[in-house]
Parts: sequence; C-alpha cells; structure tokens
Amino acid sequence: MPRRYSIYSAKTAAILVLGTAGLALTPHARACGEPQGQLGLGALALLAPQLDAQSSASPSTAQLKSSASRALQLWSRGQPKAAIGILDPLLRAGSRFDDARDAGVAWNILGHSYLDLGRYAEAKEAYRHAMDILRPIASARAQYGSVLDSMGMLEASLGQRNEAKTLCEKAREIYAELGDSAGVAITSVDLAVIAVGRNDFKAARRSLQTAIQAQPEKAMKADDLAAMDAVKSGLALHDGNGEEAIAMAQQAIDLWTQAHGPGYFMLSNGYFLRAKARAHSGDYVPAIRDAQHALAIVEAAIGRDTVDFLSAQVVYAGILRASGAKQEGARMAKEASSALADLERRQCSGCTIDVSGFR
Repeated sequence: MPRRYSIYSAKTAAILVLGTAGLALTPHARACGEPQGQLGLGALALLAPQLDAQSSASPSTAQLKSSASRALQLWSRGQPKAAIGILDPLLRAGSRFDDARDAGVAWNILGHSYLDLGRYAEAKEAYRHAMDILRPIASARAQYGSVLDSMGMLEASLGQRNEAKTLCEKAREIYAELGDSAGVAITSVDLAVIAVGRNDFKAARRSLQTAIQAQPEKAMKADDLAAMDAVKSGLALHDGNGEEAIAMAQQAIDLWTQAHGPGYFMLSNGYFLRAKARAHSGDYVPAIRDAQHALAIVEAAIGRDTVDFLSAQVVYAGILRASGAKQEGARMAKEASSALADLERRQCSGCTIDVSGFR
C-alpha cells in the first residue's frame, strides 16, 4: 500500500496532537493538569479564559485570535484550503500576536493544512516558522514538542521513516519531561505508525503498549481511540487475522463518525483499512464499495489533484486487481502512480528535514 495509507495518513497524528496534545492558542492545558477536550473543540474551548483575561486587548489582537481559532476549527473539520485562506495572508503579513506562542501555534496549524493537501515544501516552511518561534520560549515546551511531532509526521508522509522516528521520539521525551501522559500516548501511537511503515511490527506493538500505559484507553478521547484502533487493524491484518482487522477498522469508523460526522476526512482511512481487510478475506464486493466510499470522502475534502487522493487510487487499484478486474486495476494503478510521482516531484523538491539539530 502507498505510504500515506499504510495505516492512516499523517493527518491522523497531526489532528490528535493538535486537538489533544497541547496545541491551542493558549498555554498548554495538560501541563496544568486540565482535562482534555475533543479534536479542535478542546483547543477552541481553551481560548475562552485567555480572551476573558485580555478583555482590554485591542480589536486587532482580538481579531487575530478570532481568525486563528476559526482557521483551527476549519482545519479540524477537514477544510484545509479554507484554513490556509485565513492563516496564510495573516501570517505572511507579519501580524503580531500579543503572545508569541499563539503565532507559533498558528504557523503549526498552517503547516498541517498544507500537509493535508500534499504541499510539502509549504508545510515544511510553516513548521520551521513555528519551531523558530516556540523553541526559545521556556513556557512553550509542550507546543514545541507538538511541532516536532508534526515535523515527524511530515517526514513519515515523505517516506523518511528514520527521520520521522527521531522527531517523534524527541517530542515524546518533551511530553514525558512535562509529565504529560496524554502527549506521551499520542506520540507513542505516532511511533507505532512509523514502526509499521518500517515493517518493525514488534516495535509497533511496544509503542502501542507504551501509549496504553501512559493513558489507559478508557481515559482516551474519541480521536485517540480511533487512531489506536486503526493501528490495531493494520497489525491484525499483518498477522492474517482478517476478522480482527475488520472489527478494529469498524471501531475506528464508528468513533470518527460519532465525533465528527459521516463526511469527516479521516474516515477515508478507516474505510480503506476495512476495504483491505475485506479484500484479504476474499469479500471483494463490500471491499470495493468501502474503497469507493473512501475515495469519495477524500475527493470531497481536498480534491483529486492531491497526494492523498492519488495514493488512495493506487490502493483501490490493488483491490480491483485482487478482485479479478486486473485490466482496470492495472490501468488505474499506472495512471495514479505516474500522477502521484509527478505531483510529489513538483511539490516537494528539497523538502526533507535535517533532524540533527533539534532538541
């Protein structure tokens, strides 16, 4: 399977980190022992105390905060283009936030939005800005750790799994130093995804166990649990347990649907996992139906001329070939693979990351 759909795309981890691992336009909540909210909504809820405390802020400052929170909300709902439309001109104009941490977080949201669209060079640039802002701020260690994790998932999207592993491990170290159990859990799930991509299934299981030890599943939020189930589905499929793979994929689908509705972007990954598990079991009609539904979700969310859509087409082509539609599957795979290679060349010239200097 293409790297973006081997378990779930980089957006999964990005969402989880942004929504529940400390990225908010306020100081890091979990470092203060506050409970976590769901994706996006938790981060937005954290805005209220800061806005109340700064009621005397100038209209321009209030507008900046409102725009950034709106962009976060749009991105978390699977509308990266709309989020970019708000944040890109705002940040490139040099708009100044009262709290530099807010600017760093805004750049991180912009990076995630570009990453969703497969615009890797622009995602890297945004993440770099976020790191430059947050790294020297002692009170922004959690936010900085989140950017490291984001950079790690960018590297995972590029197939640079060693670099991805290094970045996510550094992020996990920061969360551990902060006593942030949820952050440790999220980054451990990310590391499990990377391990699967490296075909290191023992390491993937160890990372999942670390995640559960850091934060028991019953204490996790819906997005966290869905990500765990997605990884478990992939591991079960590797073990040849199709029934378990389908059950875990179904749990991820149910959790994402209940939390965000039937059009949520990440559901495409759940449906593709279930499609592959069903195809593995020889149940091709529902497998093809799941794959087609996943493609429709991706297209509606981010369009056809994107890395995610083209990667999804390659996955679908593989299912078609396995079902007996060899000619159609081969044609689709050839066209999608060619378009994908061309798109990645155009969008990612020189966008790999040197991880040696990160701390």
